[in-house]
Amino acid sequence: MTADTAWHKSAWILCENNCGIQIQTDGRRLAKIRGDKDHIATAGYTCNKALRLDHYQNGGARLTTPLRREPDGSFTPIGWDTATREIAARLKTVRDTHGGESIFFYGGGGQGNHLGGAYSGALLRTLGARYRSNPLAQEKTGEGFVDAHLTGGHTAGDFTRAEVSLFLGKNPWQSHGVPRARTVLKEIAKDPARTMIVIDPVRTETADLADIHLQVKPGTDAWCLSGLLGILVQEDLLDHVFLTARTTGADTVIDHLKTVDVARCARTCGVDESLLRTTARTIGAASSVSTYEDLGVQQGPNSTLVSYLNKLIWLLTGNFAKPGAMQPHSWIAPLARYSTSPRRTPVTGARMLGGLVPCNVIAEEILTDHPDRFRAMIIESSNPAHSLADSAAFAQALAALDLVVVIDIALTETGRQADYLLPAASQFEKWEATFFTFEFPHNTFHLRAPILDPLPGTLPEPEIYARLVRELNAVPRGRLTLLRTAARLGRAPYKLAFAALAALDKSTFALAPHLLYETLGPTLPTGAAQALCCGRSRNVSPRNIPPPCAEPDTEAPTPSSTPCWAAGPESRSPRTSTPTPGTTSPTPATAFRCPSPNSCSFSPTWTPPGPSTPAMTSPSCWPPGSAAPSPRTPSSATTPGASATSRARCASARTTPSNSACPTAPPPRSPHRAVPPRRSSRSTTACSPATRPCPTASDSTCPPRAAKPNAPASR
Repeated sequence: MTADTAWHKSAWILCENNCGIQIQTDGRRLAKIRGDKDHIATAGYTCNKALRLDHYQNGGARLTTPLRREPDGSFTPIGWDTATREIAARLKTVRDTHGGESIFFYGGGGQGNHLGGAYSGALLRTLGARYRSNPLAQEKTGEGFVDAHLTGGHTAGDFTRAEVSLFLGKNPWQSHGVPRARTVLKEIAKDPARTMIVIDPVRTETADLADIHLQVKPGTDAWCLSGLLGILVQEDLLDHVFLTARTTGADTVIDHLKTVDVARCARTCGVDESLLRTTARTIGAASSVSTYEDLGVQQGPNSTLVSYLNKLIWLLTGNFAKPGAMQPHSWIAPLARYSTSPRRTPVTGARMLGGLVPCNVIAEEILTDHPDRFRAMIIESSNPAHSLADSAAFAQALAALDLVVVIDIALTETGRQADYLLPAASQFEKWEATFFTFEFPHNTFHLRAPILDPLPGTLPEPEIYARLVRELNAVPRGRLTLLRTAARLGRAPYKLAFAALAALDKSTFALAPHLLYETLGPTLPTGAAQALCCGRSRNVSPRNIPPPCAEPDTEAPTPSSTPCWAAGPESRSPRTSTPTPGTTSPTPATAFRCPSPNSCSFSPTWTPPGPSTPAMTSPSCWPPGSAAPSPRTPSSATTPGASATSRARCASARTTPSNSACPTAPPPRSPHRAVPPRRSSRSTTACSPATRPCPTASDSTCPPRAAKPNAPASR
């Protein structure tokens, strides 16, 4: 088999930074991997782990067919229709007998594998399931609880501009977490005007680069932080202007910190008092401070207290919402619910910080005769039988459940104890997205195309959930018919139809991912995300988002092809090596802009084969903010030479200076707010004859113009 020499844009998937990468394939192998210099957040940076990505894609045995556990413990391969029908029936039995709240969901997505989590919500709401958990409940919920009380949401540091950078139980040289981590650490270490502080019992690679290493005794981080805060308060190194204008209750905290015995704190944590005072004075005198706490303290003693004390350091010194300091970043989809009044679990009454059931009580919530115990589990992209504490108790809990369904790419320790195993496509065999939008100032959302065909027998998670929701008859056929009909008429009619259904039935929003998937077509699972980018949010900077549409006058694509190009001058469709002849590949997306002045919609021109596949349609284009184009008339679609004429006209227009009278894409919003943009105004002045005629609602004959790239942001 000949190797594919094209470079495909994607992302590293085992770290929250999800660095942009480019991949060459050789059959199903990821033959060559390099950093993507066009990626807005990582700019070509990647670590050594990303270069071994083929090991994670092809290093193990994959599941390629649904499996059902038999009474003797063996597994029998079954078809997808059988698996879907049997699982839906058993879930319905549990729901009808014990209530939907007895169905527990664990996992959902994972590093860089997030779209499945969005679609799982529709299934859980269909079942009435309310309780869920994931690995975040082992490490981040304490910090989330503190965030909820102090600032109302998650915060991130601006380490590229911070005068003082403090890493607490964190070694970004190895674990990253900071975009371009090693580059940024080296820049800080070399700059005499900047200071790096590391609080860690271990002399890590990051500590080797640090100006100050507070090598505390294990488990004494709270005493170290208390000592630092005591010095800041007692030596009056606080930002009183900020505290007066922006905080409430600071006086109570300050009065308490005045009584801290700094010398005792230094002795307890094993750090020389003079070094502790030097550190506090450095923080207090800095123009900007950013901090990063991670698993070294979040999975240790006093973890929630440590989070609170850490955040007091930058709040009392006024290092919030300014360059180089801590920032309240925007979310595409919050990973946890920030609440000051968390719910409690039904059996043990444990607080669900972040809206998640604590991992260490899951077994207790099952191994009981309590009437509200969990009776069934759906586990996606996780292996809790291996990763949670007391694996023996968790194994007993799985055996005590009425039903265990595991969705994964391989047979794991958890899968071996499941009643049904459903094989998922890998992250490089489907459309996928990264919802970790922690970075500042480049807060990005990365939507990426598949680079491999799905392994035969596997399905992406959105399709798996869609089949289960269909089998449960959660949505009346009439509603789906209405939305599909509206989709054929364009974006505006579709939005009106969706809003009308939502006004009649509030569950419409709860099932939104499923409705979008079913009515816009399963071969475009990114339809909802693309609408998010081009119709709702400007807080986006993907480099390989589904493009502007392919040439609208070409014949309908075959079922194995992708209707839209992958953006970028070197990119291609995952199934087609070159764009349609006579067209021009779109320019890569730029920061905080939609990928093109044009958006994709769908007109009713073709339907792929398959009895269970809803109709998919071919693309047509129109400027954002305008009405959807009306369906093309037969005459315009079949007139000889029409396509060539329109291509020539638009190609000529690409070389002509832009005409301000033509409608353009609305300006990008602030990168810190993911809110629906206002509809752009449309000029009524006619365009100059020398330029491309102004597009109208029915003008879909022109392929999109290339978007003008922004200048690279300075660091």
